[in-house]
Amino acid sequence: MRMVAALLVLAGGVVSGSPSPDHRLMLGATGQTRQETQQREIETGHRLDGVRVFRRWDERLFDGNQQWAKKTGHTVYLSIKSRRLNGAKLKWHDIATARPGSPLWSDMQRQANEIKQFGALVYVVFNHEPDARTSAPMGGPADFVAAWRHVVGTYRAAGVRNARFVWTMTGWAFTAKAGGGLTRADQYYPGDAYVDDIAADSYNWNTCHSASGTWQSPSQLVDPERRFGLRHPGKGLMLLEWGSVEDPSRPGRKAQWLRDMARLLASSPYRQFRAALYWDDRHTGQKVNSACNFDYRTSPDALNAWRSIATAPALAARTACDLGDCAKRPHRRSRLPLLAGGAPAAVILTGLIAFGIHRHRKAG
Repeated sequence: MRMVAALLVLAGGVVSGSPSPDHRLMLGATGQTRQETQQREIETGHRLDGVRVFRRWDERLFDGNQQWAKKTGHTVYLSIKSRRLNGAKLKWHDIATARPGSPLWSDMQRQANEIKQFGALVYVVFNHEPDARTSAPMGGPADFVAAWRHVVGTYRAAGVRNARFVWTMTGWAFTAKAGGGLTRADQYYPGDAYVDDIAADSYNWNTCHSASGTWQSPSQLVDPERRFGLRHPGKGLMLLEWGSVEDPSRPGRKAQWLRDMARLLASSPYRQFRAALYWDDRHTGQKVNSACNFDYRTSPDALNAWRSIATAPALAARTACDLGDCAKRPHRRSRLPLLAGGAPAAVILTGLIAFGIHRHRKAG
């Protein structure tokens, strides 16, 4: 029976295996193409595991670039904007009320099928930054909430099991007051049942966006999202866009800002954070404006700081599994592992136990 006990311990150990409790985040950046991701990794001198991809409503969600990312073990963070390829903006109300047979419903079915066929786990964002001015023509908070719920519900009903839904606001939304003790973020939140992770796009603009702007530390930018997350303890937190400009009056300040952000995210109060994906607009071919350059290559100091961040142990999550999001395996008949020859451990254990009982009775 000692052999049986040993096998039970082995089986229990395999089944109960879980991601390390260490606080680790996934580092990444925008990567619309394979070439962009590879170039960033050359610049960084290190692998960047998270890849942020932007798509419009009627655009194919995955192409050869994302297939390459899947094959090489990168994790895709997919944003789907409610805007057509021709620039037309879709009303959230129309998406929320789309019924079977309608063109918008058919679009959602196509999207769901593409996500399923992709196979690997994907972090999906519907219309990031709904609170931004550019999203105003699409509707108000109630319209967005209804559209988000309908999109997520439609995907789930279509059998999507390899997606986590990441609700993504501007960093400003977590501080902007909306009345009644609520923030703008509260107004746009679809509810815990429809959200897997909570994300923000947070930037240190300094004065590049407005002459009245000020330099903001990482904690000033990110802590409002952290506090929001405390009210939703079962959700992971993410930075799906983040960055800083240089301070012309203080060389090296951006480099220190980058290092401070890495230390902040690694600290215990920020244990809910799971991913940090840097953003700059090189994939568009244009900067936001001449003064707002978030690229980590704006100075040698900034680039060196970025390279040091990429080697930080707290930013060493390599796969979705490291974040606790291992893909679920459907139709799993037994919680016990398969042993040599493919036989379920349960079958072997049953036989061994019966053999042991038989020997015990015979000896008696």
